[in-house]
Amino acid sequence: MNFESINYNDYEVKTPYPKVTTHEKDEGIIPDLIYSYSGSKGEFTSLSQYIYQSFIVKPNENYIGLSRLLEQISIKEMQHLEILSQILLSQGINPKFCRYIDNNYNICSSWSSDYLKYITDVKNFILYNISLEKSAINEYNEIVNKSQNENISEIISRIIEDEKSHLEIFNRILEIINNNNS
Repeated sequence: MNFESINYNDYEVKTPYPKVTTHEKDEGIIPDLIYSYSGSKGEFTSLSQYIYQSFIVKPNENYIGLSRLLEQISIKEMQHLEILSQILLSQGINPKFCRYIDNNYNICSSWSSDYLKYITDVKNFILYNISLEKSAINEYNEIVNKSQNENISEIISRIIEDEKSHLEIFNRILEIINNNNS
């Protein structure tokens, strides 16, 4: 399959991320930020999911281009993770890889590799990735709509643009798979 025809740079958003300049608390979005950071469909889970998929397809020479795309997307998700950690720190939250289970954000349940879907069929994992990206876009839109903090809203809006580009890439990959199977 010709995944080399998809150039990640053609989809990459060139606009820089706004800097985290706020220290103004926005309590209403903190649980959502934590979920987007390390929840079952958050950035840490997504980047781990895409790296896993990259590893399983890499040995097959037909999927070298796909492996490379998955690596590039996971690197972008890692950037999002770093940005979210900076936002959480600005809100006085320790950006642990966990789900906080108390209202003071002190006690948490650890992130789990059980969040990953160990799907080995390429078409099925691409369909799952599409659902992950759609979920991220929806979660981030909720944060933007709830946020009382303009700086955080601008940063999250910029991340949404990346997630939309990932969605385009995964849809393009699915198109190649479907065309190859017909």
